Amino acid sequence: MWGPCAPARRHTAPQSPARAPVRCSRSRAEGSVWNLGSLEAEVMERMWTADHPLPVRHMVEAMNADRTSPLAYTTVMSTMAKLHRKGWLDRTRSGKQYLYQPRETRDACTARLMTEALTGSSDPESVLLHFVERVTSTGSPDLVAAVRRALGSDA
Repeated sequence: MWGPCAPARRHTAPQSPARAPVRCSRSRAEGSVWNLGSLEAEVMERMWTADHPLPVRHMVEAMNADRTSPLAYTTVMSTMAKLHRKGWLDRTRSGKQYLYQPRETRDACTARLMTEALTGSSDPESVLLHFVERVTSTGSPDLVAAVRRALGSDA
């Protein structure tokens, strides 16, 4: 049965391993698990590049500008509300709508995720050493200089 009063049908396509959501643990006070799906990740990417808080309508317009099949307003609205509940976005009331903005910068988020990866390991020292080895082996002088600055080394 289809129509305005028909029960909603949910289609759940299996995700390939390459598109699996990002999972990062968080303390219970802030939410137990983050799961970023592709739509949530796209919203966050756009929020991090915005220079001011955005209402859902502006996000819908921006996201649909790049699509052949447009997203529904309610899809984006529920995604942004979910990101708010998960602690990724802050929101404030502005008249009849909410304005959303990232709770933290992309750099702060990346640093927190790296910290969680280290502290969640059974051997954080080994993880950190492997990370520094990878950073220094990239050959990027900027990354090597950043590691040296962080260590307080002039060498």
